[in-house]
Amino acid sequence: MLDTRPTSTTRCPPQPPQAAAACGAEAALLSRVGLGKAFASFGEIAQGRRADGEDFLVTLPVDLWSRCRLVCEPMTGPSQVRAPLPKSGQVAQALLRAIGAQAGIGLRVALRRDMPVGKGLSSSTADMLAVLRACENLFDVIASEAFIGRLFAAIEPHDALHYPTCVAYNHRAGRLLAHFGHVPDFRIIGVDAGGAVCTRAYNRRLTFSPSRVAQDQARYERVLAAFGARDDAAIARCALAATELHLARTGSPFLRRLLALAQQPGVLGIVTAHSGTCAGLLLPGNADAATLAGVEAHAARLGTLFRTRTLRSR
Repeated sequence: MLDTRPTSTTRCPPQPPQAAAACGAEAALLSRVGLGKAFASFGEIAQGRRADGEDFLVTLPVDLWSRCRLVCEPMTGPSQVRAPLPKSGQVAQALLRAIGAQAGIGLRVALRRDMPVGKGLSSSTADMLAVLRACENLFDVIASEAFIGRLFAAIEPHDALHYPTCVAYNHRAGRLLAHFGHVPDFRIIGVDAGGAVCTRAYNRRLTFSPSRVAQDQARYERVLAAFGARDDAAIARCALAATELHLARTGSPFLRRLLALAQQPGVLGIVTAHSGTCAGLLLPGNADAATLAGVEAHAARLGTLFRTRTLRSR
């Protein structure tokens, strides 16, 4: 089933899906360029498996971005996509199939990002979503959240960046579990331990014992309560508890050293990129420069530092 729809600004009147798709393709050839962008998630506030078997992660949108410029050119024969990364190319191909534009179109994908790759900051998902947003812009269509979830889940476990606030999400099935309508207000001092982690490989290795599932279920319920109260300090404590549990499961020397900084003045908690090499010290959004510099001075010996902040709710 076609799971896209023309936008309210489309150049064509309402038509059957096939005609609407043809209109979108024609518009793309005239405009030639589509632009899209997507923010990142700094790891996960929590991640695990619920007692009912649902895998979950809780996103943390941050001010790090992937941007896509999509150039469309007419061509003869089957439509083709040239993309710098295979996953991004798969997304563009899927959108062409969804709108019925499987012939006559050549797409060139260019990506630019300001987040590191392979660090657990959802760079792959951000790239895929930026491409999808550029396709929406180019072809004058809107993809539903359900369509995006199914498409991305067929490619890899992914973050729910297609929702504008923090959510609980089944990253394997591409299914929304809870929409919180809130992003906590944090400044984040990111620490990168170095190296890279493959999301697919990490998820293949995971196992869930009954005791682990019970722990994850309890953490999930605490996260729901914290977001229900819109209590940013409680959300930070949930992230800290998830980091402590991840340390217990992995024995990471990096996380052990970083957790020692949880008592530094101004630090509310620590968020972990479960399938990555980064963690972040969470400070209030109004933390002053002296507080940030003091925490950074203690964290500098643990890895490469960078700053970001959450895309907090308005």
